[in-house]
Amino acid sequence: MKREAIRCIIFDLDGTLFDAPYDWVKIKQALGVPEGEGILSYIEKLPDKTKEKKMHMLKAIEEEATRKGKLKNGVQELLNELKKRGIKKVLLTNNLLRNVRYITRRYGIDFDMIITREMGMTKPGNAATLYILKEFGLNKDKVILVGDSDYDVQTANLSKISLIIVGEMPLKGNFIRVKDIAHLSKLLLNESN
Repeated sequence: MKREAIRCIIFDLDGTLFDAPYDWVKIKQALGVPEGEGILSYIEKLPDKTKEKKMHMLKAIEEEATRKGKLKNGVQELLNELKKRGIKKVLLTNNLLRNVRYITRRYGIDFDMIITREMGMTKPGNAATLYILKEFGLNKDKVILVGDSDYDVQTANLSKISLIIVGEMPLKGNFIRVKDIAHLSKLLLNESN
């Protein structure tokens, strides 16, 4: 990553900036999601009535977790500093806009763009990143994705953009790993000077 190259940082929400009490194994079991399949892709293939019921269950689980969750230490300060430096901040999440709005209002944080699953550009995939590049008129070498999961690894790989993983989740791929938001801030703010 070149210091002068960073013009936009795409952040994942859950697990990266925000800690919510999700037990994905239990959630997948409750929704009947087969081993190795993603929740949203599984639900999308179901017949309409079943899809509606499962989506309603998922929304209720997500809403409850959002209400119980909390913003990670240092996130507000990092986002404020990026704004001061003129670096675009994008939130790319498979969560719902309703939950994102709850979090942004509760903690007084903002983003230049928010992409949620209602827009139809879910992770893993490169539709959202291509949209972001087009909207901001940026080349992929001026963008970094910050996440915590395999979906983020896949999205960065498909998009051919740099990736920073926050946390200790065992993942494979070409990325920089940081321990926490404090280390992420140090890396990003030094990189963008």
